[in-house]
Amino acid sequence: MTNDTSLTPEQRDRLLQSYRTLSDLRGACRVPAVQAALRGALAELRVALDGQAVDLDDYYRPVPAEPAGTAHTPSGLAA
Repeated sequence: MTNDTSLTPEQRDRLLQSYRTLSDLRGACRVPAVQAALRGALAELRVALDGQAVDLDDYYRPVPAEPAGTAHTPSGLAA
């Protein structure tokens, strides 16, 4: 029995497509909790792909930072 620990080309492509999809969603979504979850998911995916020697430089598109003064403040609390 062999222990196959490498991604197939199809798996690699699917993971890269997932990375692009999550990146696009993070760029379009303004819900702070969802953005935080997407940041975590993208970080984990980058670590996993890096461990498989998949270079993300061609796929990584930084998400623009939120403009100053737009950070989420829970209702009822002063900013």
